[in-house]
Parts: sequence; structure tokens; C-alpha cells
Amino acid sequence: MTRTSSAKGHEPRAEEALIAAAQGGDRAAFEALVLPCQNAILRWLTRLTQDRPAAEELFQESLFKAYIALSGFRGESSFATWLSRIARNTFLAWRKALQQRPDTVPMSTGDEELDAALEPADGWSHHPPTPEEQLWQQELAGAIQKSLDALPESLREAFEQREQGGLSYAEIAQLQQVPVGTVRSRIHRAREAIAQDLKHLMEPA
Repeated sequence: MTRTSSAKGHEPRAEEALIAAAQGGDRAAFEALVLPCQNAILRWLTRLTQDRPAAEELFQESLFKAYIALSGFRGESSFATWLSRIARNTFLAWRKALQQRPDTVPMSTGDEELDAALEPADGWSHHPPTPEEQLWQQELAGAIQKSLDALPESLREAFEQREQGGLSYAEIAQLQQVPVGTVRSRIHRAREAIAQDLKHLMEPA
């Protein structure tokens, strides 16, 4: 029980570190963010489209959009909720294009059940994990904590002030009494170090 509670306590910090690594260009970190919610979002798109191949295409398009837009993600919601909103908008654009085709029977836009289904569900990433996923998440949380603890204090503080505190580079520079360029360098080095430490968990077995 204690181990499970501890792992859950690390989840927000683990996601923040993965987002930071992904924003630094680490594709494996991005894939790790997607993994817990991909099945739920894909099932949701399949229910909306009633077409599995179309749902898979929409999901891939949503992932591409999310990866491109990731630099602007600031953590106002969970990554899973943010991705589900991108998927929702992607579906709406697909439905609109489908309705404009002359050879297609329009999907109902007044269907209250469909409109309700369009709302992203709460807790996308909280579907019961498999034992393998649970073990991997615990290992990941521990590895991230270990990586953060191993960072030099100046790098760790800059990283946490940016990713967890939401401070601007200028605000961090003022707090640390260093130039903004130094802050950028410290955060970049912290992201690279975390990504490197997590590499063994991201690579296929």
C-alpha cells in the first residue's frame, strides 16, 4: 500500500519531467506521455466515428499536432486532457469535411448523445494499468526522482522553478541573480540530463 501511494505521489512530478524532456525534443519522452492514455482516446474516437481505421488516422493526426504544439503546453491541465482536446478538435474538423462531401450522408449535428460524447472525459490517464504498466510507472517515477536529486542545485532549482513553479526565464534569472541566457542553459542541461537518465526505460526491450 505504501509503495502504491508513493508512486501516485510522484505522478505529477514525473509528468512534468517527461513534458520538459519532450519539449526538448525527446521523442521517447513524448511516447511515454502518450502511452497511458492512447487506448482510451482511440476507443473514444472509434465510438465517435464508428470507423476504426478513420479513428486511427485521426489519432495519428492528433499526435502529430500535439508534438508540434508541445512547446506551448504549460500544464494548465494534464497531458492526457490536453491531448484529448486536440483529438476532439481533429474529429470535429473531420466530421465537418465529411458533411461537405456530396457523396456522403451527413452525420447528425443535433444528436445530443453525440454532442455529449464529444466532451473529453475526466481521468483519461487513470484507466486501470496492467501489472507491467504499473511496474514501469513505478520504475519511471523512481528514476525521475533520482535524476532530479542528482542534478546540481543550480540546474535543479532552475528546472523546478520553470516546470513546476511556472516562472518565466526572466523571473528565474532575477531569483538566481544570473543572466537569462544562463537560466536557459541550466534548464536545457537539466532536461538533457533527465532525458539521458530515463533513456534505458524508454528504449524497447
